[in-house]
Amino acid sequence: MSDDEIRQTLNRLHQELENADHVKPELRTLLEEVDADIHKVLGSDDEHPERLRERLEELAAKFAATHPGAERFLREIVDSLGKLGI
Repeated sequence: MSDDEIRQTLNRLHQELENADHVKPELRTLLEEVDADIHKVLGSDDEHPERLRERLEELAAKFAATHPGAERFLREIVDSLGKLGI
């Protein structure tokens, strides 16, 4: 998956959550933080925020029960970043 495809998946994730009935504020905050980190990684060849993949996996697990669609997009992003060596 390319950088553009990761960005598109992030956009689909945000759309999924906008259509969700209720997303806890702390989950939205965590998502905003990792979203910013992902954009930093995609915009730089050498900046890899510490624990980004771990944080994404933790966030996906938190979304699993209440927002399975969001979890799926997060897992896609984790897999894609892994394929990019991040």
